[in-house]
Amino acid sequence: MASRVDLHLHTKASDGALWPEELVKAADLIGIRVMAVTDHDSMGGIAEAQEAASGLAIEVIPGIEISANLDGDEIHVLGYMLDASDPSLQEALRRMREDRLAQGHAMVERLGALGYSLEWDRVMAIADGGSVGRPHIAKALVERGVVASVDEAFSRFLRRGGPGYVEGPKLTPQEAIGLIREAQGVPALAHPIIVGASDYRLDLERLLPMMVEAGLQGIEVYYKRYTPEISASLLAVARHYRLVPTGGSDFHGGGVVADAELGGVEVPWETVERLRARKRGLTSASVISA
Repeated sequence: MASRVDLHLHTKASDGALWPEELVKAADLIGIRVMAVTDHDSMGGIAEAQEAASGLAIEVIPGIEISANLDGDEIHVLGYMLDASDPSLQEALRRMREDRLAQGHAMVERLGALGYSLEWDRVMAIADGGSVGRPHIAKALVERGVVASVDEAFSRFLRRGGPGYVEGPKLTPQEAIGLIREAQGVPALAHPIIVGASDYRLDLERLLPMMVEAGLQGIEVYYKRYTPEISASLLAVARHYRLVPTGGSDFHGGGVVADAELGGVEVPWETVERLRARKRGLTSASVISA
């Protein structure tokens, strides 16, 4: 049975396989009652998702997953319940879209130099109007027969440090948190541990103090492939830093690397209420300080 809560989902607004309306209907069909659309560096799917949810017994929380970098470590910061119309956020997202395009184009050129030529127009067509990312390039490599799967494309070429990877400009985690806070959102650290083809574990003892000082409010504790032991260890970290333990499937659909089933990660219902409480607290604090 699917979890009633899934707070980490992607649509075609970034690198997901489903349109926002399709994702909402699929979530509703399996019994999800609260979902967060958290596309990479984009909130382009929020309005369509919320419109699709009207009249259904499902709530769509506006969200985002912002890519950041600190000393070579790739760090993703989730934002929940933020104002998509915030001018500073909109300007930052515009720059991120431009940076993603430049990064994607540079990776296609690098792959060409390695002897694996791809048509940039085809990569853009696969993205289908969404924020261009590595999964779109990976799918183009599959189409060309260079690799058998998206997973192989990442492991051979597109992983960080891989021969086809090009680093793009990124915000610092503190800047990402500040952007979310400025848009009245609740920032949370995404997948501090990844279990799969490209395992990694962030140095939380180094990272969290500075992120908490910047205004971090949550950390992803319930995530695909996490064992009970991993979730328990992260729950202890959340309690230590007084962070809301969040979670979700990180569902993309369409054969994306290490994908999980929609609603396939059990997230406690109280998580939503705790995020709402943090939202109220942050909003009140901003009013008082104004």
